[in-house]
Amino acid sequence: MGFFWIPGGAFVGLLGLAYSAFLIWMIFDCALRDPDRGIWIIVMLFLQPLGALVYFFARYVPRNDFRWLKQFVGQFQTRELRQREIAARQIGNPYHWIQLADKQREMRRFEDAAQSYREALDREPENLQAKWGLAICLEHLKQPAEALRQIDEILAEQPDYKFGDVSLARGRLLMELERWQEAQQHLAAHVDRWRQPEGLYRLAQCLHRSGNDEAARDQVRSLIMDIDGSPAAIARQQRQWKRKGKQLEKRLS
Repeated sequence: MGFFWIPGGAFVGLLGLAYSAFLIWMIFDCALRDPDRGIWIIVMLFLQPLGALVYFFARYVPRNDFRWLKQFVGQFQTRELRQREIAARQIGNPYHWIQLADKQREMRRFEDAAQSYREALDREPENLQAKWGLAICLEHLKQPAEALRQIDEILAEQPDYKFGDVSLARGRLLMELERWQEAQQHLAAHVDRWRQPEGLYRLAQCLHRSGNDEAARDQVRSLIMDIDGSPAAIARQQRQWKRKGKQLEKRLS
């Protein structure tokens, strides 16, 4: 470690602190925003010190507006996409089709990703990872009815799949389909188990639509208090729901 030395060894200590802060930042981002958080958190915790960097370039950058980084990463993504496509077509098992679909979805090529997930499901109809990926794509493609069918099949098999993300998606899709009473009932049960800000906000919307503005205000206030009581990094990640909650609260006044 001599090449890191400056008087007092401060550089080594600062480097370690900086990496620790970066790792915590990436784990918070993953826990709050990444649909495949389970596997990525394991990667970051056990593949150190490279895990956080891999997540940063593979997942964080594509979701954010860092154009110069996206161009840099895009060169590698295109090559990786081609490699996954070759593997899927030559080997043809569900795993490789899902790997291809995940990369296509990450690059926001939702139609291509949906077709790749379907290829995986043709080979393994009960694959929950493929059903979830397909549901995400269908939601982006504005096909809520078919997306909901995939979601319901997942929840029938594993109700806590993806730590509540699938359950939350069901609430969103029911709202998209204007099945408001079902959405309200589902979201009320959902937030009792998983208090995600988005779930509280969407439940408040349903309550407002049904004319129960007092209960809607209670949900919005709970949303805001939960975010205000969160660590700063988490609160920053959830600020869009706090902003939307305050806007809805004004309409409820």
